Amino acid sequence: MKKITVGVVVAIALIGVFLFFQNTKTEEAQQDSDKATEKNKQSETDKKDKDDPAYKYPPEKIPSLLDEQKKLEASILSDSEGSTLDDPYVKLDPYNRSPLAALVIFNTDKPAKVSFTVHGKEDKADISKSFEYYKKQHELPVLGLYPDYSNTLEIKAETKSGETMTKTLTITTDELPDYIPDITIKTADTTKMDIQDTELTFAIPSTKFVYGFDANGDIRWYGSGYNSHVFQELNNGHLLYLGKDDNSGTAYNRLFETDYMGKLYNAFKISKKAAHAEAKGMESTLIHHDAAELPSGNLILTVNDGEGEYMEDTMIEIDRETGDVVKQIDLKNMFPEQAYQDYDSTEAKEGLTDWFHQNSVVYDKHDNSIIISGRNSDTVMKIDYESEEIKWMLAYPEGWNDDMQQHLLEGQGEDFKYPGGQHDANILPDFDNNPDTLDLLLYDNNVAVTRGDEDLSKQFSAATHYRINEKTKEAEVIWTYGKERGEAFFTNIIGSARYQQNTGNVLVDFGHVDSGDQSNIVEVTHHEDSKVVFEAEITNFPKGAWVYRSVRYPLYTDTWENTFKLSE
Repeated sequence: MKKITVGVVVAIALIGVFLFFQNTKTEEAQQDSDKATEKNKQSETDKKDKDDPAYKYPPEKIPSLLDEQKKLEASILSDSEGSTLDDPYVKLDPYNRSPLAALVIFNTDKPAKVSFTVHGKEDKADISKSFEYYKKQHELPVLGLYPDYSNTLEIKAETKSGETMTKTLTITTDELPDYIPDITIKTADTTKMDIQDTELTFAIPSTKFVYGFDANGDIRWYGSGYNSHVFQELNNGHLLYLGKDDNSGTAYNRLFETDYMGKLYNAFKISKKAAHAEAKGMESTLIHHDAAELPSGNLILTVNDGEGEYMEDTMIEIDRETGDVVKQIDLKNMFPEQAYQDYDSTEAKEGLTDWFHQNSVVYDKHDNSIIISGRNSDTVMKIDYESEEIKWMLAYPEGWNDDMQQHLLEGQGEDFKYPGGQHDANILPDFDNNPDTLDLLLYDNNVAVTRGDEDLSKQFSAATHYRINEKTKEAEVIWTYGKERGEAFFTNIIGSARYQQNTGNVLVDFGHVDSGDQSNIVEVTHHEDSKVVFEAEITNFPKGAWVYRSVRYPLYTDTWENTFKLSE
């Protein structure tokens, strides 16, 4: 494990948990002159620490968000006391984070199991949930309401003896806020789409609102707090959500563990010290692109190193419960110095060199490794998580010294293409049952940023399935989609490709179409003919609110909603 630098550790802090390191050096056997020298050195160190913003300006003293939430839930429980199915307690947006969610509470005289349905504008747009256990006190997390609409909610309670009770409610919601874009559905073949019960297509932005919409293009969920890049489902069914203290804030400085109701389970406060903006006029952030969950539950975050010369080339692992930084990986330690010291392929941002621009990280449980993507180095690479040794690199074979050449994968086949300026490298299921190979899906922006095929660069962008033989260090292209859409769907930055487990389809986000004025989300079959079964066009959003990634998630999972309850 490599040494954790001060620059990164002070760059991130938890609510109530702040890390301060102070160098102290003493040697009892030194001569008087040596002691004087050491004293002067220590004085300089103390001065530097006191000038450090994380030391000089600690986060303001505020009540714990979780404590505030307990008070809120206690108030809800008090207000809902005595509610019945005939006269239930209804609280729209109970946690002030999910405007299209409602909490319905009531008691039944006998234990009963409950089911409920938010009726869609069309029958196929219904969103339903059933509970299989019997109880007398019922707290229903109602999701999937339409905005600016009188929603019909139908509730059914059934006792063990078969007695049934029903109630129909109307829940009226407010209109959508500004900055929510327009969604136009171009194609939606629901017989071939991979969209299961309660699943929505989620648009994850670089900034502003994250939202989920159904096959008709109707928004059925959004978070009222702005989001940037990180919005993902965790193993326990909760969501990891990068947000702010307030939407008017200049930096994304909160990392929440929440659920679709808006209930918090954990909250981290992120230092602004090493935060930087992706582009002029956009908010800054320290966790600039991605996060991954380890088997331990800890989180890997892509961050800036805080050293003052480079950006977006460092990862940290934080303890899920405490926020302590337990591991740091500095990519500069893996590359020759000229890779970052002599880098000039892109302009500096805020005076910092963005030589790697890491935009994704995923953990491979099969060999305790991580696969990462670096846009500005046109490189996808696998790294042993313990030793931090490079296992292989998927990159165009030019501009590498002899030490790096040994890690390069050799492309096979006439149609093979190395990725360029790529995003969102993810591990696929094992298609060929070969323990030596790994199937990898990524979004190839097809931009020769530092290296690549200049003639082919910028002609199209594509989702591409690679098969990598990790033993022979060879790679081949198994499937790709995007070249057929040509320059019209070329995206210089951002984008994603996600495999859909139930059908094998691929959900592709061409997020920066028309120089960033449009995003297109396309679901396509993972076949040689690549049939489009769904396509949504997203327009009329402010700068930076393009769709950074698109995913499909169910509003209800078998984990969080079955254990959802208010604090007692």
